[in-house]
Amino acid sequence: MISLVRNILIFNIAPFLVSLFVIKNEKIKMSIFLGWIIVLVSIVIGILAFELSKKKNNKTFLKIYFGGMIFRLILLLFLIFAILKYIGINPVSFLFSLFIFYIINQIIELRYILKSNKKL
Repeated sequence: MISLVRNILIFNIAPFLVSLFVIKNEKIKMSIFLGWIIVLVSIVIGILAFELSKKKNNKTFLKIYFGGMIFRLILLLFLIFAILKYIGINPVSFLFSLFIFYIINQIIELRYILKSNKKL
């Protein structure tokens, strides 16, 4: 679990901080921040769903983990729609940062799941 937190911090905070110091436009900074927060919430929900379901039998694991994945995707779509509709940000930088952080966090989550399965 410590390596998971370390990976999340390194591979999320570093690009986020670099973008804050390099980019001068406040709308783009807000876009990147919102994309980062949304994906960070998504990975936390995913890890919690995995931790709740990893000691269960296969059927229960699939229900909890993939149900959590469906919940995360619906939440992600709702938040993307709401932010693009109601908050005045740069949509291109928002969607690009969302995409980049989502890929980074999916790799972190998959690596964590594969390492956890080796221990079981």
